[in-house]
Amino acid sequence: MSVHRVVRVPGVISTDDIIPARYKHMYVDSAQLAPHVFEHRIPGLAEELMTGDAVVGDATFGVGSSREQAVSALLAAGVRAVIAPSFGRIFYRNCWNLGLPAVEAPTSALTGSVLDLSLEDGVLRDGTTSVVFARPPDMMLDMVRAGGLLPMVLARGARPALSTEDR
Repeated sequence: MSVHRVVRVPGVISTDDIIPARYKHMYVDSAQLAPHVFEHRIPGLAEELMTGDAVVGDATFGVGSSREQAVSALLAAGVRAVIAPSFGRIFYRNCWNLGLPAVEAPTSALTGSVLDLSLEDGVLRDGTTSVVFARPPDMMLDMVRAGGLLPMVLARGARPALSTEDR
């Protein structure tokens, strides 16, 4: 169970709403992207984000491009979970691949400012309200624990693919 401060982000959210496209090519370091998250959609929100926050949407979240920087910028800004009724599929997978839990759950019942999230049990608790969601598969939980897909694979001792010369 992890406790998160709730940061509400209303409406359908695109990856361009999360991090405007012009910054994608301007910076390589996610820490330099973080101050610009939601700057056009919710000006000033980036300065309010704190490590451990959960972004809670009320509609589809992460639609649009396959921009991985949208996820890395959220992580650099301190976001540790994203919860929404639905997600753009590529954004959803990028979240898990980078170690950011993306939880599909009805969010209209979540009205408090803090929530408990149990990925292992598939439950969100907001004060007296509980919302059940589909428990992520073990592999996805392992990815989050490892900090993403690449760290998980490296920790398991995966060897690089052989080049054609080594075959």
